[in-house]
Amino acid sequence: MKNRKPKVGMPAVVLFVLIISGGGTAFAQTGDQPAPASKTDEQAAPADQPGEPPAPVVEPGKPLNTAKKLRLQLEGYLGVGLDSNKVGVTTGGEDVKISGGGGFGYGATMGYGLSRSADIDCTLGFQASGLYPAVKNADGYFARTFFLATMKYKVPVRENLQWKFGLGAGYYMGGKLDVDIDPGVPGAGHTVIDYKNATGVHATGELEVALQRNLMLAVGLKYYRVTYKADEATFNGVSVPVPSEFKELTGDGVDVTVGFAVLF
Repeated sequence: MKNRKPKVGMPAVVLFVLIISGGGTAFAQTGDQPAPASKTDEQAAPADQPGEPPAPVVEPGKPLNTAKKLRLQLEGYLGVGLDSNKVGVTTGGEDVKISGGGGFGYGATMGYGLSRSADIDCTLGFQASGLYPAVKNADGYFARTFFLATMKYKVPVRENLQWKFGLGAGYYMGGKLDVDIDPGVPGAGHTVIDYKNATGVHATGELEVALQRNLMLAVGLKYYRVTYKADEATFNGVSVPVPSEFKELTGDGVDVTVGFAVLF
């Protein structure tokens, strides 16, 4: 990656643009004007002038350094739940299950580099898991929203990549189990169970790669533990007691995470 150095003609171009865009103010000034900067003065100007992009986190020959950098990251999740609940049986006799963990999801993370070796992250995300195996005469999902706070330890490997290991806690909101079984199937009907908000813990590991000046790619794994407790249930729109097998739903899981971030 090339270093950006100030060029001799740059101050003159900037001055010309300023005069054109704010000409009224420029021509209203009176008094002695400062002498034009000499070539030596121009070359001695600092590299990071106002309006210039922030200094890159990648420097040739030095470990990746994201200290004092604000990070905005968009990410996706694909995972598996470590526990499941039976909701029915296929015509072939195979159990149809649903898990409180895993599934597809997405989120946004705001992070900050506390130092060369430590980050703090806050993540807001959504994730939903479905029935497995998938069947033609029933639909179902368990969906939840979560807010995670994570402290991460960074281990720079090279000038453009580092490992990050994190521990944190999460607040899981709006847990909802929705299973709709078509008529003609034993236990047919539409069951909806709402769950109380819950807290959990998680651990993460990821590899972060600098793709460009301040554009990052992060690929990793997230393991989490959380238990949901049922609040209320309906069957075909009518309030009913929560079925005993769904009063608690284990939401433990492991996700593969992929994210793209911009550093400021």
